[in-house]
Amino acid sequence: MFTSVKQQIRRETIATVLDYYDTSVRHLSEEARREKYEKMSASPFSFFRGSSHLFYYDFAKVPLAFDTGEKHPTFIQGDLHFENFGVFEDGAGTIIYDVNDFDEAYIGSYLFDVLRMAISVNLFAAESGFDATKAIETYAEAYARAIARYAKGEDEDVQFTKANTSKAIRKVIKKAEQKKDAFMAERTEVRDEERYFATSEDLIPVSPSMSEKIKSAWPDYLSSLSETHRHHADHYEVKDIAIKLESGTASIGLERYYILIEGADAEHDEDVILEMKQAQSAVPSLFLPTHSLFEDGLSHQGARVTAAQRAMVHSRDPYLGYLTIDGNAYYVRQRSPYKRKVKAKHIKNEDSLIETLKVQAEITAKMHARADADANVLDYEASEHIAAAIGDARALFVRQLSRWAKFYATQVRFDHEAFQSWLDEREKQT
Repeated sequence: MFTSVKQQIRRETIATVLDYYDTSVRHLSEEARREKYEKMSASPFSFFRGSSHLFYYDFAKVPLAFDTGEKHPTFIQGDLHFENFGVFEDGAGTIIYDVNDFDEAYIGSYLFDVLRMAISVNLFAAESGFDATKAIETYAEAYARAIARYAKGEDEDVQFTKANTSKAIRKVIKKAEQKKDAFMAERTEVRDEERYFATSEDLIPVSPSMSEKIKSAWPDYLSSLSETHRHHADHYEVKDIAIKLESGTASIGLERYYILIEGADAEHDEDVILEMKQAQSAVPSLFLPTHSLFEDGLSHQGARVTAAQRAMVHSRDPYLGYLTIDGNAYYVRQRSPYKRKVKAKHIKNEDSLIETLKVQAEITAKMHARADADANVLDYEASEHIAAAIGDARALFVRQLSRWAKFYATQVRFDHEAFQSWLDEREKQT
């Protein structure tokens, strides 16, 4: 009896949170909502990926041990999960494996990142047939060790490449290396000796009016670029623009464009594809205290996303910048031809999963350690406060993270069923 009552109450909670977020915050059309909910229905892990707002709704006010306190929050990625790590090219031309999504970056407890990641590991491991407890404990232990090392000023500039990775990550990097020429050939075509985007199911021509608006705002984007990597103005000449369709679950409804620029100067003689994506308020900002950082220099949502990537990734994308069009914020970055991620199909055995999680834990610790005083974001060393909060109780930290992840993963599976039940009712009403 009470199971059905609990599901009804939870279903109503999920419906209220999703309705408010997707209509009042994201302003999604009914078509976009259907697309998003269809993706979320695929599995508990897919549901978790698309419901970060429900995660923060549940956890934002929960007092967790090992927190660093209100005075020393961390610049967090904000939506950390197993598939938000991927392969891309850094500013120095090196193909790396790192965090590749910064849309939800915000200031808050580092525990939101590691806990959300641990929950995703439980869901991912269980759905893939691996020992979820061992997987989470591996991630938590590796994170605690790494953050203690970074607190001492060691290895904050480490990068993960083909040279220092193995198994699934190394294989994905090697496959990505073969994509550069194929990507340009797949996405563009040459007509009358000029290169343009090729129309496809997920890439369509932009309207003349929007094209003109982007070109008019382009000087603002150029002024936001880092002086360190700035090229001559001719390098950034816009040659063509297209609308990019088919977004990830959390990005459905956000405008996204591909922009082809000249890319030529003394060191380059090839076109470059940039991605311009709409940026909205970070999900954590709806539930966590507003930090002064976002009231001043990073009040522009595109500037917030740009600052997060610059701070959290060691070698920066030279095309990172932002602009505003019709009151909407956007950020711009290079669309890496190497864009790939480790998925379930790449994890052939438990050893492969364990090695992947160790690297992901190192990356998590690295971005928390970098995005503080070292990146001129905070006025203190976040890694020192995190390491002090964990202290000598590393085993207890691992155990707590594992227990919380197991508890909430069970809740996510329950929520997934309640969500599907709500969807069935919703379909009957629409």
